[in-house]
Amino acid sequence: MKSNYKQKVLEAYSGGGEVNRAAKTGEYGMEFIYTKRALDPYITKKKKVIEIGCGGGYYLMHYAPKCAKYLGVDLSPVNIEIVKEQMKASGYKNTSAKVGDATDLTNVADESYDVVLCLGPLYHLNREDRKKCILECKRICKPGGIIAFAFINKLGVMAKFGHGVGWKHVLTPHIGKCVLEKGTDDVHTDVFFYTSPEELVEDTESAGLKHIRITALDFLLLEDEIESFTDEQRKIWFQYADMLANSEFASALGNHTLFICEK
Repeated sequence: MKSNYKQKVLEAYSGGGEVNRAAKTGEYGMEFIYTKRALDPYITKKKKVIEIGCGGGYYLMHYAPKCAKYLGVDLSPVNIEIVKEQMKASGYKNTSAKVGDATDLTNVADESYDVVLCLGPLYHLNREDRKKCILECKRICKPGGIIAFAFINKLGVMAKFGHGVGWKHVLTPHIGKCVLEKGTDDVHTDVFFYTSPEELVEDTESAGLKHIRITALDFLLLEDEIESFTDEQRKIWFQYADMLANSEFASALGNHTLFICEK
């Protein structure tokens, strides 16, 4: 990563807000519900897990008691200090955390982890650096191991915000050029980067990884809208969301999307 590019990402996370991101979505945070549902079959007591881009430590704290070892790596020293405080308070002995760059994990040994989680870095990498990250995740994964990449889907971004704020506010030349053509956020153009399921399939297959599953994680609605539903409406919404998450054909509708590969 170029230094100014990396610095802007660091500045975006300097406030330590990642520790509260999952909590802010409440019990209806679809990204977190469906990520855990997709990953649960692969994380078991004998597995060694590394999470690249561990943020505020949400998944680390969730999976620590379910695996043999869990290492969290993040570009932000602020995030790592927050994670270490949580680890100390929890008493988990099988966890550790350190600062690291997803595009250059030279201090992580080859083929050392059964499960490699990359649940944040691709949000902040252009395509050139995404390819470097994918190769690094492959390098540190054991043969036959699982690698999970979360990404922000440009198609799902358009669908979610078109519905949320109104299509007349989204269908602008500037947003079309940034999101659909360049794969960048329309405001933070060098901090948040978007891709598509097809593009990520191409990049992971080029790296020699085997496609296992792609699943969309959140769709169309913001969590506060879900909270406003009646119990009956919410039941039907999650019936619909379950069907979307279970259908690879619906993955283009996802805002956050998860791609699971095997080495």
